[in-house]
Amino acid sequence: IHHASLTIQTKPSLSVPYILLVASHVSLDNLDSARAAANQLLAVAPGFTISGFVRADYWRPPLMKMLAAALRTAGLPE
Repeated sequence: IHHASLTIQTKPSLSVPYILLVASHVSLDNLDSARAAANQLLAVAPGFTISGFVRADYWRPPLMKMLAAALRTAGLPE
C-alpha cells in the first residue's frame, strides 16, 4: 500500500499503482479503501475494465487472476 501510494503521488496518471492499491486493500479486507482506490482508478482511466486489463497480460496468469478477482471485489466494471 505504501509503495503504490508513493507511486500515485509521483505519477498520478499511471493506472497500475491504483490496480495494486485496490488489490492490496481487498487482500486486507479494507473494502471501503479498495472501493475508494477503484474510484480513483476510474478517474485516471475512465475506460478501464477488468477484461481489458486481463487481456493486456501484464503478469503471469496466476497473478492476473488474483488481481482480477480483487478488482471485481472492489466493484470495477467487467
